[in-house]
Amino acid sequence: MKKLLISAGALAALALTTPAAAATPPNQASATATVNIVSPITLANNTPLNFGTVVGPFNGEVIHVDMAGTRTCPATVTCSAAAASAASFTITGSKGQTVVLTMPSSVTLNSGANSLSVDLSGDEPTTNPVLDATTGKATFAIGGKLTIPAGTVDGLYQNTFDVTANYQ
Repeated sequence: MKKLLISAGALAALALTTPAAAATPPNQASATATVNIVSPITLANNTPLNFGTVVGPFNGEVIHVDMAGTRTCPATVTCSAAAASAASFTITGSKGQTVVLTMPSSVTLNSGANSLSVDLSGDEPTTNPVLDATTGKATFAIGGKLTIPAGTVDGLYQNTFDVTANYQ
């Protein structure tokens, strides 16, 4: 019995000297800090959006250049044999990253005091480009629909439009 009491006393002393496991207080939490370092994006225009030469008469005809650069002209006008093109771009940045494009829905082409409207909506990328895992590059194109109203005067109609690329 004496051994049992000594053992019980030693066990009680050990329990009193061993610290209890630390518990996280309910008003404390941990957070992870992260950063994704990426290279700056460069965006280069490779070809312009070009509808070519169009011969009237005009009465609201729509000339369409799709994203592949294929031009569609109605039978009521003559489109020159000169090649039409969609505006094409190359994005360069960090490999495998997704890029968000921002562009206008239309652009106004001017020739002196005269103007024509190009609808860019529907002829732009519908998904965000992903930069190639090997080269860090992606290409895309923008087409458009040019409406030529009756009474349009001769001239070279042109203007620029801005496209912006940012990491998602």
